[in-house]
Amino acid sequence: MQAKIIPVTELRPKMLKCITNAQKLGQEYVVTKNGKPSAVLVGFDEWESMKETLEILSKPQLVKRIKKNLDYFKRGGKGKTIKEVFGE
Repeated sequence: MQAKIIPVTELRPKMLKCITNAQKLGQEYVVTKNGKPSAVLVGFDEWESMKETLEILSKPQLVKRIKKNLDYFKRGGKGKTIKEVFGE
């Protein structure tokens, strides 16, 4: 879903509706002040997801391992069963 651009003066009276749309529909809003982007309104779950993603991407060794594992599975590699991992 593409972000909607909304001036802060227009956002004020629509704040509750915009927050609901961000939370339930995943709508993003770029809030402008004096015609320039000033803030972004996103749902809390989306914000948490973005923070998690940024944290992962900020760790080069972890990104390297993820890429290596993705390549392994793309080449037909198989994972382990829950029983093999946990012994149950």
